[in-house]
Amino acid sequence: MIELLAITDDPAPTEPPLRIVRAGGLGVIVAPANEDEVDADALWRREALLEELMEQRALLPVRYGTLVQDEAAAAAAVAGRGDALAGALRRVRGAVELSVRAVAPGQPGEGSPGEHLQARAAHERTAGALHGRLAAAAREHVRHDGRELLRAAYLVDRDEVGRFVALVRGLQAEHGELSILCTGPWPPYSFAEPEGA
Repeated sequence: MIELLAITDDPAPTEPPLRIVRAGGLGVIVAPANEDEVDADALWRREALLEELMEQRALLPVRYGTLVQDEAAAAAAVAGRGDALAGALRRVRGAVELSVRAVAPGQPGEGSPGEHLQARAAHERTAGALHGRLAAAAREHVRHDGRELLRAAYLVDRDEVGRFVALVRGLQAEHGELSILCTGPWPPYSFAEPEGA
C-alpha cells in the first residue's frame, strides 16, 4: 500500500522514501503507507512534509489517509482528470492558503426574538464586511460553515502573505470586540479541487 500525498506538474524527483508516479503530464507524489497509529504528531509530520514540498513546487494536497494498492492505482486515481487538475495547479501556483476565523463574544441576541434577529443581522453584516476586505486581498476565497462569526480560507500570493497578515491585524484593531485569528501559510487544501468539481 502507498499513500497519495499531492499532485504536481513538476517532474523533478523527490527525496526517498517519496517518489513521483507519472500520470500523463502530472505526477502523483506518493509515500509508503504509514502503518503506525494516527496521532497528532503523525499529522504534523505530514503537514511539514507538504509544506516543504510546496516550497519546491506547485502542488495540490491530497486528503490524509488516501491509500491505494500500488503505483498503477496511483496513476489511475488522476486518470481522466488531467486537464482539470492541471488547471487547478495553475490556479494555486505561487500561492498559499491562509485561514481566518473571527469569533464574537457570546451568542447574538440574548433577549426577545426581535433583539435576537437584530443582533444576528448585525453579526452577519460584520462578517460580510470582514470577509469582503479579506477577499479583496486574495486571489480566491472560500467561506466555510461554522459557529464562528467568520470562518474562511484565502488563496494568497506568497509575496503578499505579510500584507494579508497586516490587514488581519488592522481588522483586529478596528474590531477589538472580536477575536480574529489568522493561521498559515498552508498548502492550498481549500483550493485543491478543480473549479466546478
